[in-house]
Amino acid sequence: MASFWDELKDAFKTDSQREEERRQELADALEAEKEITAELAALDKEYRDSLPQEPEPDLDKLFPESLGLEKVEHVPETDEELSARAEADVNAEKDKESGKLERGYAAEESALGKRAREAESDYLSARDELGELYDELVREAGRNAIRRGVARGSILSSEKQAISADRSRAEAANRSAYDADIAEISSSLQALRREQDAAFEELDLKYAAELEERIAELKKERDETAQKYAEYNNEVAQKEQSYAVKREEDIAEFLKDREKERLEREEEIRREEAAHGYTGEKQENYAKRYDIAFEFYSSLSPDIAADALAASPSMKYYLGNYYDKLMTALKGEGGTDRYY
Repeated sequence: MASFWDELKDAFKTDSQREEERRQELADALEAEKEITAELAALDKEYRDSLPQEPEPDLDKLFPESLGLEKVEHVPETDEELSARAEADVNAEKDKESGKLERGYAAEESALGKRAREAESDYLSARDELGELYDELVREAGRNAIRRGVARGSILSSEKQAISADRSRAEAANRSAYDADIAEISSSLQALRREQDAAFEELDLKYAAELEERIAELKKERDETAQKYAEYNNEVAQKEQSYAVKREEDIAEFLKDREKERLEREEEIRREEAAHGYTGEKQENYAKRYDIAFEFYSSLSPDIAADALAASPSMKYYLGNYYDKLMTALKGEGGTDRYY
């Protein structure tokens, strides 16, 4: 109870002094309030930890990160690789045609060789036959001369010379025919080889041109294929990029709707609790909060208790529906000491 002297001094205070003292008392009250805020925060955490936790949505499952499109890994062949491939293909065709030509000319050359061997064989056979024939004619002339008794005479010598002359002419004719055949065969062989050289030269030119054409075709195919894959991969990238933007928008909209639904549910709960009060564990938890707050604010001067509560930055949150109940009690408007 204030003394007479304190009441007398208070009576002579100015309004500004009283206002400053009131502000200081409120500041002290807010500072002291920090001691109970920790208790209320612990009760708030205890209550919230007891609530069933709504599972976080699996955004990656609801909104897959990708369309699943895959780019094509394509490494174009180099000019050197294309040239090697074209050369292998063309050489295979060239070798086939070249082999056919070689076999054809080899067969013709073999036939000429056979003709040459046959001509030589005919020549040698004829030569041997002429030799035997004229040797027999000489022997026959000798036998005739003996029969005629002129074995050593000029008649026999003349006959032998005539036979020898015929033999030389026959052998010369045989040799001439052989030489003519060989000359013809040799000429045909030379002509065949010239024809073969020309054919292979033409073959080289033909396949050289085909090789250039084949390389040009392969390069064109390579460039067209590379362009096709580049366009496809670019299309994939654009689709994935567009999808990524749309996905972010869809996720944002989904979370917005989800938060809206949560707030609507909480607002509905608040309306229900405002009309009917808290129940169950929540009522027990908030009753403990009310008791702690009531005990603290009741310990303050009645002149500032209600204002200190009104100035608190956190009591409305921690007390919820009991905030107005406490304010009414502090103002002496029919409140009770405790909430049961």
